Amino acid sequence: MPRTREVRAFPLTDLQIRAADDQSGALRFRGRAIVYDSLSEDMGGWRERIVPGAATRTLAQNPDVRFLINHDPNLLLARTAAGTASLVEDDAGVMVEADMADVSYARDLAVSLERGDITQMSFGFWVTADGWQGNTHEVFGIDLDGGDVSVVTYPAFAATSAELRSAAARHTGQTLREPDPEQVTRALAEMRAGKVLSASNRQLVQDARDALDALLEAADRSGPTPEAYPLERAKHRLREYELLAQL
Repeated sequence: MPRTREVRAFPLTDLQIRAADDQSGALRFRGRAIVYDSLSEDMGGWRERIVPGAATRTLAQNPDVRFLINHDPNLLLARTAAGTASLVEDDAGVMVEADMADVSYARDLAVSLERGDITQMSFGFWVTADGWQGNTHEVFGIDLDGGDVSVVTYPAFAATSAELRSAAARHTGQTLREPDPEQVTRALAEMRAGKVLSASNRQLVQDARDALDALLEAADRSGPTPEAYPLERAKHRLREYELLAQL
């Protein structure tokens, strides 16, 4: 199974914003990006907990992690590979410390943080070791290399991969529903109109993209095997999701 990126968010705690030095206008940021041993919100009949020490192995390998705003690569604040950001693990989770770039959006961010307008952090990662305790998904190991930590305006803790949602459905005995094409169309219309997508609509669009990927993969299979996906059905579902090609 290919690696699939996960995204989780937590309330921003241990926040500090101060001048990096007396000469420049650059700012230094400190805040908690990952919280250990915190039970997530309901993610559809199951919850998640990141076990203490989950980041120990990946941090020991000096991962290349970017510090962003809203996971936007165009809003880069700092980077571990450049030595302008560092990730430090403690018993409570993982802290990010960064000398933010001397750019206008970093200064704007500092104002929003100090005002309390932005109160969440999120991180992108890959699960390397996990298991289940009842209906709780326990994450024992993560990989941060190539991922990011972000301050976010709209957190989306439940932005889980299709693979994890499928595994959770199997574990909890639930059935995954295919995205409703009409709902997807409305969500895309909102996005084209410049509206900010709600967390549920963002997840809906992601679900539809995952479904489209699965259809393409299934349609590529050949032979009368149980795993083969009927080509005509694939074409029909692809027509329903054709708007996704414009994403």
